[in-house]
This record gives sequence, structure tokens and C-alpha cells, in this order.
Amino acid sequence: MATIYSDQHRALKELLATAGKSEDATLLIPDLQRPYIWDPTQVVLLVDSLIRGWPFGTLLTWKVKPDDPARGLARSFWRVVDRTGEGDGQLISMKHPPATFHMVLDGQQRVQSLLLAFGGDGWGFKLLDRKWHEHLSGAKPRGPRGRAHWSLGCLCVDIPALGEAYVKTKRATAIEYTAVLRWVVTDDAKGQSTLSKPPNYVEPLQKASASTGRFVRMSRLWEVAPEQAGIDSYEAEELASAILEEHGVSEEMRRTQKRPTGALLMALKDVKQTRVTYLELAEHEEALGPRESYNDAIVNIFTRLNTAGRTLTREDITFAWLKVGWNTACTENQSAKACVEQLARDLDELSVPVSVEDVVSAVSFVWSVSFNSGRLLNNDDLMRGEAIRPMAANVSEHWPLVTEAAIKVCEHARDRRLRFREHYQSVNALAYLWAWYFAALNWRQEHGLKELEKDSMGKSLAGTLDLLMDRWLICSQWAGVWASGSAQSLSGYATRLAACAQSLAEKPDVPSAIAELRQRLESELKDIEQAAVTGLMTINADDRNEVRGYYTALWLWNRLEQKRWEIAKVALREEGRRQNRLDVDHIVAWDLWQSKLFAIKTEPPTGDAIADNVEDLAPIVNELGNCMLLEKNFNISKSNKPLKQFLEGVHEIKSHKLTVEEWATALDLEMPQVDSANTSVAELRRLFTERTQKIRGDLEQFVRGAKLRVDLDAKSPALRVSLGGP
Repeated sequence: MATIYSDQHRALKELLATAGKSEDATLLIPDLQRPYIWDPTQVVLLVDSLIRGWPFGTLLTWKVKPDDPARGLARSFWRVVDRTGEGDGQLISMKHPPATFHMVLDGQQRVQSLLLAFGGDGWGFKLLDRKWHEHLSGAKPRGPRGRAHWSLGCLCVDIPALGEAYVKTKRATAIEYTAVLRWVVTDDAKGQSTLSKPPNYVEPLQKASASTGRFVRMSRLWEVAPEQAGIDSYEAEELASAILEEHGVSEEMRRTQKRPTGALLMALKDVKQTRVTYLELAEHEEALGPRESYNDAIVNIFTRLNTAGRTLTREDITFAWLKVGWNTACTENQSAKACVEQLARDLDELSVPVSVEDVVSAVSFVWSVSFNSGRLLNNDDLMRGEAIRPMAANVSEHWPLVTEAAIKVCEHARDRRLRFREHYQSVNALAYLWAWYFAALNWRQEHGLKELEKDSMGKSLAGTLDLLMDRWLICSQWAGVWASGSAQSLSGYATRLAACAQSLAEKPDVPSAIAELRQRLESELKDIEQAAVTGLMTINADDRNEVRGYYTALWLWNRLEQKRWEIAKVALREEGRRQNRLDVDHIVAWDLWQSKLFAIKTEPPTGDAIADNVEDLAPIVNELGNCMLLEKNFNISKSNKPLKQFLEGVHEIKSHKLTVEEWATALDLEMPQVDSANTSVAELRRLFTERTQKIRGDLEQFVRGAKLRVDLDAKSPALRVSLGGP
């Protein structure tokens, strides 16, 4: 492909003019769910830097021509940034959408900030008064929050403060403008909330009308700042005098303030001519190669930029298209943004803390399975509206079913005590189950089931998840399905699940539909079975700080045998301590093991193989067979005492509800490992290895479906919810 970008530059005044024009703005931004995040203080700092002659930085723009589908992703900049929770704010109106324009891919925070400072009357921040206090003074107001008062602040120059600073510095470019620029309410009618306020209410912003002649809008100074090269300081002072008079400054004050104000106008003259350099991504043409390759390059550039402090993702682009084509009539007038964010909040309450990007990724997978014949979106699709726009229509039309599928699956995972980011890690594993469940709900809707039939189907789906969900979420992770090459794996899953959904459409009744769905999930589990066993066998920790990686394996192993579970679910804790979260701990403490190895090293040579290989024995203490789940406050791994000494201090054993021997036997521990002070290194190594093999053997049976969890009754959802235990 030929070079896709070129070096460009233009004066800052011209750049802002192309972004801020209401009639024909030609500098826009892609609406990719990257919010404007700067606060009023940062805007002041940027203006201060420019006036003092400091660099502005470079931008990256993309030239978009009339027939480019990506035009649908563009929006104008904000005229008012509203952070009161009442809305996103007020965009610059576009009466005549341009035929050809540029989108800012990197630099929107700086451009938006300067538009808020220099844009015109009424441009600025609409914030709750409490937030204004925090931004401007760094302190939170005391007392109850009360009613949600807000103020709309516009950037102004404090003329007396400017004069005082100029007397000290003698140069406008040497002034510290953080002490001169002020956010002020310039519109008495629309600049503040109209709720009643107590007599002692402290306003965060001053009103221009209450201090006539003190404040001049920065946008007005920007507008009148001269541009011609030959203007001198006297002419600038005349311009300053006129604008000061316009803002109600007395004649006496004008005589003293026209010089510093004129000096500021001269400084703004130079700011207007600040050379802004930027890279311009060219519009597509034949010389750049196939459209598909061009689109792929654009998406990769998008996703490698760091925008608003975060890396842009493919999900951001997908979400932008969802918002463009979303049918609010199908979602009770809720936008795509509102719907997706609400689903993310609902999932968080179900102990599935996923981001908006994660939700969009999973929803995209659901759509690909049920509406796009299993074909996942590629980079070319993301730049072509005709390829991706149907997604918004399909998803919004079926949004109740999408949310039902997601919530049902995550409710079931919660009820089975499976915690996201703790027992399983992959959003893709969840997305597969969402799509699987959505296919069932879609079949249910198309077949118009009666209430009893719906109830029967719901119970059958729950029963299938009881049998297969644990293995899918955990074993797909052990199999490395979602690691390297996960995109290819996900594509295969989408294709096969789409075929299942198509076959499902032909099933006449609930039993045959459930059989089809169960067969699909069982088949996927069978395909990853051996890879999961291999992954299980290689779970290992060479360092004591890595044993946390055994958590899921030990958590699951505790639940695969009834007697073991009866003992494991007793939350052992030291007398007087509250119950704490479980963590992976050592049985034979790391320090105790090291002291045993040190003793061997310092003994006279014996020709013993153990003594000869003592360095190789150091990491063996971190084997799976020497680990267990225990309260975090025990921290046995950091001690040099045997486990038995800790156990004898716990409540259940001191009160004779449980003996150390009973506890150890249930967890396949022999007493020489529990009471290890006098146990030889050779004996402990044997015990570690044998217990590791036992644990891995039991877990392999789980992977192959020969062992199921005993801690939950699959036939009783109510019991699933009520059971506790670690």
C-alpha cells in the first residue's frame, strides 16, 4: 500500500475556525464513545501555555470524502460540556453537513478545550456547584449535598488581576494566567439552576453582571485580537480600550487597563498564528490499494491510538455504529448508550464486573451468531456502514432477549458461586453462553410458547447449565482457548453455534430444541477436553508469589467429593477473628522448607542425592500438592511453623468440633505434612508429589465429565442460592 498519510500544518486560528463554525464546520470527531474528560482547570492551563509560547503538540486527522460510509461516525464538537447528569451537553449545530471533512483521531481533548475557551458566547462547562468548588478550590463543601444546583461557566479575563500581574512582569507572555483567567456566569437567565438557595449559600462562580467592568470574555478578546503583521502596541491599546468600554469598564479604569489588555491582545495575535502540525490520513483512492486493505489500516490506526487516556478498541467503533443505527422505538426510547450501560450495571450487580467495551464485544458475538451466519465483524466491516448497520437494527429490535440471555447466564454463574475474574477470566467464554442462550430464547419467541412451556424450557436450560457451565467456563480457560489466536477460535465457535441456531429453527418442540442445544455445548467441551487436561497438568508455580494461580483448581477440587466438601466448607479461623476471604496458602511453610534445605547444605557431605540437588528442591514447596485454600489472615506461607500449630488455635478445633486428623484426612493430607517440623525433606517431597497427582487426577475426571460438583444440588435452584461455604 502507498503511504497513507502526509504532513500538514495550518494556523491555530484556521484550525479552530474549521471546528467551531455552526454553518459549515469541516473538522469533526468520530463518535467512538471516547468522552471529553478534561476539567476547567486543564483548559486554563492549556490557554496559559499557548499565551506563554509553549508548544501545542501535533494532531492526527483523517480526510473523509462524500461517499465514504464512515461519515456516519462523525459528530461535531461540544459547545457546552454538561456534567450535571442531565445530558451530554450541547453540540455545535450543523445546518449544512459538509461534503468533505476531516475527523480528529488524536488531539480532540486539546481542540475541544480551546473551542470552550475561544468559541464564543455561552461556550463552557455546565457543572454541579459542588464540582465547581472541587475544581476551583480543591475542597469539597461541607454539609449535606442538598439540591443539585448547577452553574454554566464561561472563560473570562479578570481585568484588575491582569493589570496587577502586568505591573509585575511588564510582559503579557510572562504572566501566570491561572491567576487571571476565571470561569464566570455570563448569562443571568440561563447560567444557573433556578432552585431556591439558603441565605448562606456559597456560589462557586461569580456573575459578570454583579461585577460590571471586571470580567471580559476570553472569546471576545480572541475575536478582536489583530491578525495583520504591521500592527503596533498603540493600535492594540485602542482595540483594548474599545472592548473594555463594551464590557462596562469605567473610563478611569480603561486608562490604566488598556495597556495590559492591549499586550494580551498582541499575545493572542501570536497565538492565532501558532503553527499546528498534524498528520493527515488520506481519503481512499485507487493508488492506496484495495478498499479492504485501506479499511484495515484505518481500523488499526484507530485502535493503536491512546485517546482520552485509554486505548481505542474495535468495540468503540462497533459501539459508534450501534448508536448511529439504534431504533429507540424498540427499547422504550432508550439510546444504545443507555441500554448498554444499564446492562453493564446489571451484570456488575451479579458479580460480573465487565466494561462497556466487554458488553459490546459480547453483544456483537451474539449478533454474529444469530443474524450474520456466524461471521464475525472484521476491520473492513467496521469502516463500511452497509456491512455493520444491520447490527444496530437487529440488536435493538431483540434487545429484551439479548439482556435476558446475558442476565440469565450470569445469574446462573453467580448461583453456582462462579466469580468472574476469580474462577474464570474470559469475556469470550461468557459471550458464547450468551449467544447459546439467546438462540434458545429466539426459538422460544418464534414458536410462541405458552407459559407452562416457557417454564419447562427455562428449567431445562438451567439443568443443562448445571451440568455443563462449570466445565465450559473453567476448562476452556485451562485449554488456552482464549489465549493466543483467540480471534480464530472465536470465529470457529460462532460458525458452529450459528449452524446450531439454524438447525434449532427446525425443531418442533421443547425437548428436541433442548437436545440440540445440549449436544452443541457437549460437543464443544469434548473438542477441548484433551487440551484442558494438558493445561491442567501444566499449572505450576515456581515462586511462592505465583501460587495464587492454583485458586480455581483447589476451589473446584474441594467440591468434587462429599466428605472433602463437608470439611472444606468449614471456614476455619483463629479464635476471635472474623471470617476473611480465602486465598491459596502453603501447607508446609516456605520459610520452614528453606530452613530444612539450609540444614542439609550446611551438614558434612554424605553423598546423599538429596544433598547434592538441594538447590533444585527450593521451588518444590510451591507444588500444587503443598497448597490449600485458607483464610487470608493465616499467612502460613510467610512463617516457619508447622501447619498443625496454626490449626490448634482455630475455633472449630479448640472447641472440639473438629480434630486436626479429621481435617487432614478429608483434604488428602498425611500428618507428617501437617506436622512437618521433624519430617525429612525426602518424605515431604514424596507427600507433595503424591497429593499433586491426586488433585490433578480428580480434576481430570471433572474435565472429562466423570466427576461433578457435590456442593450444589443441580435440581434445586432455591438450594443453589441458599448454600454458603467458601
